[in-house]
Amino acid sequence: MTTRVGRHAVGRADAREGPRTGRRALLALVVGGLSSGGNLLLAITVTRLESVGGLGQFALAFSFYIVGSGLVRSTVTDTVLAAGVGVASASRRAILLGLVGGTLVCAAGVAYGSPYLLFAGLALPGLALYDYTKAVAVGIGAPSAAMAQEITWAALTGCAVLAGLFRVIDPPSVFALWGGGGALIGLVVAARRRYALVPGWRVGRAETRVAVGFGTQFLLTNGSAQLALTAVALVAGTAVVGALSAGRTLLGPVNLVLSTAATLVLPQLARTRAESRTVRTRAAVRLALLVAAAIGPLTVAVALLPDAVGRELLGANWSVARSLLVLLALESLLAVPATIGFAGLRIERASRRAIVLGILLGGLRVPAVVAGAVLFGAPGAAGALVLLALASAVAWGGSYLLLLADRTADRPPAVQPV
Repeated sequence: MTTRVGRHAVGRADAREGPRTGRRALLALVVGGLSSGGNLLLAITVTRLESVGGLGQFALAFSFYIVGSGLVRSTVTDTVLAAGVGVASASRRAILLGLVGGTLVCAAGVAYGSPYLLFAGLALPGLALYDYTKAVAVGIGAPSAAMAQEITWAALTGCAVLAGLFRVIDPPSVFALWGGGGALIGLVVAARRRYALVPGWRVGRAETRVAVGFGTQFLLTNGSAQLALTAVALVAGTAVVGALSAGRTLLGPVNLVLSTAATLVLPQLARTRAESRTVRTRAAVRLALLVAAAIGPLTVAVALLPDAVGRELLGANWSVARSLLVLLALESLLAVPATIGFAGLRIERASRRAIVLGILLGGLRVPAVVAGAVLFGAPGAAGALVLLALASAVAWGGSYLLLLADRTADRPPAVQPV
């Protein structure tokens, strides 16, 4: 049985319909800002208190969280956002993927003696559920419910950060409280909305094939980025990873706004699927320009950050981050057309094309970033990331536009209900 999702499923029971697109977009940006603020507080605190090597461990753990929650979004959440049904039952798949990923990350934490990896693995199932409930509320439910989630998590994060800055607890404990707080909120919110909390995968073969295709696409793109980061840590040392993390800490708000925008892009592109190629191309270009306009001022501000402000935010690690900011800011801007193209291929269910592109780009990412790190250190790795971002923007955005030119408007729904 499938249940269509409206505000009643994730917000107030007496609401008849969701907010208008413009208001939803505004609320989604506010939610993204709250999330960005909490994660930025966490990253700045760890950056100020940790050595460069410890910061590299934190960056790996946080990156595994991004990959784990992103995999859930690709295989579960995006299907729900595109179809608009099956929210309550789909949560069991989010928990299952979180458990599998969390177990692997915990094992890595124990093997390498990293408290950051261990805490990330323990919290990952709940954090995956948190991201699922938030994304559904932002995309097709009540964004105000997602806002309440983010305010609560930001408050808990703020308490952990204060305890760390006053040296009451150490940096790994700050990270543990951040992850544990988010996981607990995810479980509570899902229980209040009566989502399924027992892990499982109760969908048909067709839906499973779509989910596997989405997940494979994500792992070949973002997953390869995590593999590259891990390879850099093994070959060039965690200090290089720490330097990249210090620079990306300041770009955290940019990347989280981009992630929030991606949640809105998918339903927007799906609404134009029955229109002509011209209309759909115009919609994709307009979305790309809107997202770029949203993150553009932030990237410029970060790239031109004064030394005094940088030292106040990052402490001693500002010296290693300063030279990387322009390159990392350019990487974030180039992610916009890639995000639009990636979402468009999902709407078109062009799994083969996306997988081929992912294999090609992922195959380039690891050797390019590792080679840059070995030859030129952190600046070399950052330069390689910019070149790969440019290649991704051309590949994903161009592929979607070419696909629109080849297909007619009359086609079956993008994603089958689950």
